[in-house]
Amino acid sequence: MINCLWNRLYADFLMPSRLSKYQSLLEKALEIGYEIHSVSSFWSKVKDGLKSEKRYLVLRHDIDTDVKTARVIWGMEHNLKVCSSYYFRLSTIDIEFMRLIEFSGGEASYHFEEIATVAKQRCLKSRDEVVQHMDCIQELFKKNLESLREQTGLPMTIVASHGDFINRLLKMPNWELLNKDFRREVGIELEVYDEAINRYVTTRHTDTHYSYLWKPTSPIDALENGKHVIYILTHPRHWCVDVRENFNANCLRFWEGVRYKICRHR
Repeated sequence: MINCLWNRLYADFLMPSRLSKYQSLLEKALEIGYEIHSVSSFWSKVKDGLKSEKRYLVLRHDIDTDVKTARVIWGMEHNLKVCSSYYFRLSTIDIEFMRLIEFSGGEASYHFEEIATVAKQRCLKSRDEVVQHMDCIQELFKKNLESLREQTGLPMTIVASHGDFINRLLKMPNWELLNKDFRREVGIELEVYDEAINRYVTTRHTDTHYSYLWKPTSPIDALENGKHVIYILTHPRHWCVDVRENFNANCLRFWEGVRYKICRHR
């Protein structure tokens, strides 16, 4: 318990920047000969037919917090002429930055969480209660997506589900709001966890808190072993400490947890 607490404190407030390691990872992938793609550009390759002799690296960034570090990551990628995907929550929307990403060849879109949002607002306690509220959840998603498209001028036909503590409690991810008919209605072609794209991924790697850093393993071994399609998901807060941002995010998470726990036991 003490070790876990210390690791979290170190990760959020003391850990030195790891951004140079991210740049080294990209440089290694390019040196080995990987084609580096955003989710959307890789999806286009999938539809055209992947080449067995080529190796692909898919880069995705979920901007849960810390847009400032996301901008630094984008700058590193831009200098290396690398494009990737950036998915923004409503709390991290940066219109200018999103347009910059898209117009430079990358992808900027929506990191949605409407099931979690409504579940917290209405203190929904089970999957059945969420299903009963699905119409209003989908209406909220539609409203948010239309607003973002209007503000940014971006297509946002590919979106990414955010994972919140309440999704884990309810055992119901946010992507469950995107049934087939609703996708057609709102113009969603792909959600990043869809089997349609993930079936082509050979190995998948996600950054995580200190001291593990990666789960299930570092992508370096996959690069060195020449895996056909490597998918890397990162979050800015795991690469550079922003004390104020992390403190505020932790306080909000604590308050939401307490509020939901009190509400749930009424």
